[in-house]
Amino acid sequence: MMRGYAGRIWLITLAGLAARVALLGYQPLWRDEAFTALTVQRSLGSMLTVVRHDSAPPLFYLIERLVATVSTSPAALRLAPALAGVAAIPIIAALGRRVAGDAGGTWAAIIAAVGPALLVSSLDARMYMIATALVLASTLCLLRALERPSLLRWALYAGMSILAVYTVYFALFAVLAQVLAVAILNARRRPRTVLLVGCLGIATVVSLAPWLVVASSQLSHGAGGFWVPKLTVVSLLGALVQFFIGPPINTWVTGYVGIRILETASVAAGVVGLAAVVLCRGRLRRDEDQAASILALTGGIAVAVVILVSFWHPLEDGRYFSTAWAPIFPLVGAGLALVPWRGVGFAAAAVTAVVTLATVTSVTNPDTPGAVAALERSAGPHDVIAAYPSQYLLVLYYGDHALDARTRSMASTVPWFWGTAVYPSGAVLQSMPVPSPTTHTVWYVYEPGDPPPPGLNGYSPRSTHCWTGVCVTMLTPSGVGAPGANTT
Repeated sequence: MMRGYAGRIWLITLAGLAARVALLGYQPLWRDEAFTALTVQRSLGSMLTVVRHDSAPPLFYLIERLVATVSTSPAALRLAPALAGVAAIPIIAALGRRVAGDAGGTWAAIIAAVGPALLVSSLDARMYMIATALVLASTLCLLRALERPSLLRWALYAGMSILAVYTVYFALFAVLAQVLAVAILNARRRPRTVLLVGCLGIATVVSLAPWLVVASSQLSHGAGGFWVPKLTVVSLLGALVQFFIGPPINTWVTGYVGIRILETASVAAGVVGLAAVVLCRGRLRRDEDQAASILALTGGIAVAVVILVSFWHPLEDGRYFSTAWAPIFPLVGAGLALVPWRGVGFAAAAVTAVVTLATVTSVTNPDTPGAVAALERSAGPHDVIAAYPSQYLLVLYYGDHALDARTRSMASTVPWFWGTAVYPSGAVLQSMPVPSPTTHTVWYVYEPGDPPPPGLNGYSPRSTHCWTGVCVTMLTPSGVGAPGANTT
């Protein structure tokens, strides 16, 4: 098992596992992870109520709730996505091997282990890495069923597809693309196979019906506003390059300029791999060319569908593209294996690894734990903690019960995509509270770039203290001093 090709894949997979496990608790949670944490801490029925009023299917939250029975620490919440990221390594290797032999599988495994988009997503307590792994598994099952059809292989393909769409709705784009890819390549030679794949695709979509009946309120979100900006050339390019560099980082991240320069090199490395597949296509055997065509068409069509949908409702974000472009990752590895100059392939892989290392070792999430610890020391029993929606759920997660009871989400309006489905009753404070003898201080918690509190309403800012990616401003009723306050 540990010799030859299998040994290399085992070694790369174990290295990917070690890296992910070592980094599980390195970053503080960010706001969407806090939504996960607060949701899965509830009872099963209450959790499902929150989920069906938010925007996702239930499978990820059911998995995370099992984890939460043991721990809701950041490391525990990220364990399932990390293991999914590890499972994706041999799957991507198997797909790359079908395009460029053992070398293609080995290089694809390396890309899966160190690629920033895949590794960073593996360290995020959200559903996207699990869905990506399931789409990759579905694609592999499809290729195996096309190679040697059997009832078991077709059942595995359907099962993986259903699990994927029950994790992230965007996996539906991948299923549609799989059907279209098979139809384009096999319509004349294997019409029955095309019909079977089409029927399984329809069955996958229909399988969501029971959930959508109870989660019908999610459908109303499509008509409302969204946090993703309106589709433009710039926003689209910014989303597509996340395939090569992973999620965008905030400007306040230490070493931001250097990481951005490295990311440019990572894009170039990925383009080399994809270009090599196209330029060296003539060297592929017929079965290898067929596998490459299915992977390229599946990923390309799915990405194109997401872009088309974005004209109606903006979705151009790397997390939403992640299941759509998943089948393209094996092509990058296969392309590096096909590059005639070995040094180019090694250089591309090294640049990718360096970008990933720089990203995962930088603190890219706000240091809300530090801010909350300071609030617990400084805030009085009658003070109000007013957090902008970007920080509200994080304060609830990291704060103790006494602090949480005094914490409100402050904004003139709070759209659903800030995680309002998990908000407790009376959580939203649309303006500063009216000063009273019992209201001594309001502590406003926000990220750099967030808007100021909506109307000071008789309050004056006294001090501001900032940590990495989060600030706290102390506001007191006008005319009331703030002894001991410092501004940093």
